[in-house]
Amino acid sequence: METLFIGKNYLKFDEIPSTNSWLMERLSVQNFPEGTLVFAKYQSIGKGQRCSSWTAEQSSSLTFSVLLKPTFLPISNAYDLSICIALALHDCLNELRPGFTIKWPNDIYFEDKKVAGILIENQLNKTSYQNAVVGIGLNVNQKSFVNLPNAISLKQILGIKFPVEKVLNRLCETIEARYLQLRANKYEQLKQAYLKSMYRYNEVRQFRSKNKEFTATIIGVLRSGRLVLVLQNGEKCDFDIKEIEFIN
Repeated sequence: METLFIGKNYLKFDEIPSTNSWLMERLSVQNFPEGTLVFAKYQSIGKGQRCSSWTAEQSSSLTFSVLLKPTFLPISNAYDLSICIALALHDCLNELRPGFTIKWPNDIYFEDKKVAGILIENQLNKTSYQNAVVGIGLNVNQKSFVNLPNAISLKQILGIKFPVEKVLNRLCETIEARYLQLRANKYEQLKQAYLKSMYRYNEVRQFRSKNKEFTATIIGVLRSGRLVLVLQNGEKCDFDIKEIEFIN
């Protein structure tokens, strides 16, 4: 891979419970360099957002974590990193075929199905970051998904089998490119690219919040990461990830 630091320290396992958990636990006793990558052929207890699990067939999907040290980023701007990583995945996959989008906050979709997810776990002090462990799960060659009707893989989309670690190498390059953009304080550029790549952006759709369904349009994202909608009556409102659900 042609990178300056992402993936240069590369730790590979046949099987571990979770790449994120492995790295988070060892950060308390070991000082890994920024860009350290932990890759597992299989995660027995993969972690997803909102305490969910991430299930992937052995050697068929990408499950890995990257250590970043965004000490330049104030805690109040933590969502900037999520935007950065989602764009890196979006960049890589759209090189294979156009049509991949970012579903808020940072899942990667093709049409209406999920192909990748991101889980970022942070170590913070009072005012800024110390470490961020970025976990990524990407469905590469998996042919079927038990009890996951909304999932899809690259092989199902494109009809060909991919060399998993070759995809990983390219992802390392796009992650580094977007991260260097974030480090250079190019937030506005990142945000505009994120909105342009956003799933159902500026579309009239159905949502659910507090057990009530309503029609609204996604018009933006706050710096805090809250999703901004405009209702049919013109009222603007914003939601955290636990406060709203996409219906269609």
